[in-house]
Amino acid sequence: MRAISRRLLLILIASSLVSGALAQAQSTPSILGKTDFESLSAAVPGMPASTSQAASQAYGSDVLLHDVNLDSVYQPFFDKASAARQQLHEAIQARRHQMPDQAAVAKQAKADANANPIVAGMGGTDKIEQMTPEQRKAAALQSAQTYQQNLAAKAGRGSPEMQVIMQKVMSDPQYRARFMQMSDAEKETAIRNAMGAPASAPAMADSSQPAATSNQAANAIAVRHELDQWRQQIGVLSADFARKDEAVALAKGSHDDIARDISARIVKVPVIELGEYGHDRDPEKVIALQQEQAVLDRQRAEWELKQRAALESEQRQQLKQLATSYENWLKQNSARINTSIGDPLHNTDTELDLAGYEDQLISMFETLAKYGQNATKEAARYEKTYQEKASGNSPAVTVRASKKKS
Repeated sequence: MRAISRRLLLILIASSLVSGALAQAQSTPSILGKTDFESLSAAVPGMPASTSQAASQAYGSDVLLHDVNLDSVYQPFFDKASAARQQLHEAIQARRHQMPDQAAVAKQAKADANANPIVAGMGGTDKIEQMTPEQRKAAALQSAQTYQQNLAAKAGRGSPEMQVIMQKVMSDPQYRARFMQMSDAEKETAIRNAMGAPASAPAMADSSQPAATSNQAANAIAVRHELDQWRQQIGVLSADFARKDEAVALAKGSHDDIARDISARIVKVPVIELGEYGHDRDPEKVIALQQEQAVLDRQRAEWELKQRAALESEQRQQLKQLATSYENWLKQNSARINTSIGDPLHNTDTELDLAGYEDQLISMFETLAKYGQNATKEAARYEKTYQEKASGNSPAVTVRASKKKS
């Protein structure tokens, strides 16, 4: 029975929360728009124009002696992105700390519920919790009837308040048309406003939320709908980018195609006698095929690098457009963004939702930089292999050559 009592109490509390509570919540300066996305985009390193340039970035002055290290090229960007994310996350955390705790929310909700004439007419929330379901139902019906009667008495046909409404209906054609389209609940709200009723006065048990509260909720829904569309654009952009990159890797003449062709030709190299080394495929012919593979892989890597550089440039421009569109929207719609989290029960705060989108944009630029970094590493690796094969410093070449019979 107590569980049922609490459920009814929650329903009554929800129905009593109105625009007055929102008006009391203090709006604070927004945490949004602090990230300079144009600067962040410009900080993403450009991709190298050739495999030799990629190797120079990855290995330094001597490709054959050094291990791959692109920190000097990419770390400044990652540090910049990390700082932007930290600034945003700290602001989000600070904002969340302003959110009332559960006890404060429950206390305010209880006070708002008790301010509802219907709840008050039932004796308040504490008394309601002690009622049986039958008692609550009877008390609610009695309180609602009493409230309706009081409202009708104050807004009779000859009352000054009703006279104000009727005069406005008769003198203002636009208001008259709007009034005729109103629901009973909306007409009731208009009457209460004419009576000078406080903004927190609730509608009847079967009425809708007051206009201000409804407008706040409708605005939050509209903002989140726009946010969903932006996120869908990011999803489409990411999927399209991944599809195009995969097409580059799988295009005819891939590294796998080259490896299969060379392997098939090595199998056909005749086995010869190598003295103390025994028998093996002719090392000179195998080495020649391996060197040919290094040349072909380098050519393929050069082609793939150019294709990926074009994809990276296209993706960068599209991300910049998304970020610029968002920044412009933010400037034009700052008044629509609810920065107050003092009223979590209505879920009209949209600032933290938008902050999450800014975080997602930062991640997209980070992903782009990692893409360029990995593509550079791959191109550099094929350049290094080519130079090793060409110089004869490759371990495989050295071993094969040492087996050649004198």
